[in-house]
Amino acid sequence: MPRRAENLRGALCKRASSRLTRPCDPPYDSAMAHAPQRRPLRIAIDVTALLPEQTGVDVFLVRLVEHLGRIDQENDYRIYVNYEDRDLLRDQLPANFAVVPLALRPRSVRLLGQQIGLPVQAAALHVDVVHSPSFIMPMYRGRARHVLTVHDMTSFTRPDTHSILHGSEVYRWAVRTSIRRSDLVTVPSLHSKRSILDQVAGVASGKIEVVALGVGDEFTFKPSPSDRQVIARLGLPEPYILFVGTLEPRKNLGRLVEAYRRLIASGATVERLVIAGRLGWRYGELLARLDDPELRGRVHVAGYVAAEDLPAVYRSARLFVYPSIEEGFGFPPLEAMACGVPTVSSSTSSLQENLDGAACLVDPYNVDALAAAIRQLLTDEPERSRLRAAGIERAARFCWNETARHMLGCYQKAHACRP
Repeated sequence: MPRRAENLRGALCKRASSRLTRPCDPPYDSAMAHAPQRRPLRIAIDVTALLPEQTGVDVFLVRLVEHLGRIDQENDYRIYVNYEDRDLLRDQLPANFAVVPLALRPRSVRLLGQQIGLPVQAAALHVDVVHSPSFIMPMYRGRARHVLTVHDMTSFTRPDTHSILHGSEVYRWAVRTSIRRSDLVTVPSLHSKRSILDQVAGVASGKIEVVALGVGDEFTFKPSPSDRQVIARLGLPEPYILFVGTLEPRKNLGRLVEAYRRLIASGATVERLVIAGRLGWRYGELLARLDDPELRGRVHVAGYVAAEDLPAVYRSARLFVYPSIEEGFGFPPLEAMACGVPTVSSSTSSLQENLDGAACLVDPYNVDALAAAIRQLLTDEPERSRLRAAGIERAARFCWNETARHMLGCYQKAHACRP
């Protein structure tokens, strides 16, 4: 099984994108990506939303640009970054890509770059397509066509789980306005497309393209000689159950901790629980809970794990648990599955769309069901083996080169909208 699974990923990445997307996704017209052009397009991509501790959106920003560089040496790209990130991508891209510092990372300065600096440069350079890959596009359109990426609509559906800014009506107005004013909207899942159609009136379904994201090749079930050193350096207590993600209410960590407490109380687990991820917002109650006598010393908060260490952390886990309430895509469970780790996740949103049949999915509000799923996958070796094989196969369908090809087709489609 491992040798077959090892070869499967490369084979699936080479197939048509209809294999990449779920059956209910709209088909990708690959012919559009290869249609003849009179001249190369000038494409501007705004990646100033990039954070130093990368979360899912940041992974998308970096990997999209990297893989566009691998598949497209014809069109002219300007990649707008913060000054702090000016060297991040420069040496990884071909000659038709220019990395241009636009702003500084503090939000107010970045907003000026996004809303003023970018439109001015796009107009001066006669840019054909501007891609705003993080929810909000410039208010000034100019002559360029605009592609907008909306990763999820949880600011609308679950504003109580967000930070004050992202849960505010002002932010939702900005997202809603950007969706309506853009020429094309890309989303990472059919769930996100449906959420836009539910939450924003007057948006045509055909304006929204589902562009599935990828799983990096570094997430592999093949162990590395450095895995043991990584686990020792990070001080992770083995054996362990793993969660990876930002510590914030939507990730549903309170119910995960309660399910784990019940397993401890029943003597059903010797594994520790490792929570890895940056501190987000409204995590104080969670951290206080971990000081309860029943949990003290059993839950390890690892903090943010660097990208180069993450595959080893996944591979060394006995089980991965991701009980998020709602996701637009959900990188961590797919990354864990690619690393051969049996996975428990939620039967909701894009998680069900991407993981169904390859992970154990439960109602994220049902603590008893979550505890039962964890208990089963810690002890049921046949089911662990089945999900390990199914998870490796499923994760292999998500390829960044296909994401880049599909996004290039979206740029060309948006450019064709020009009156």
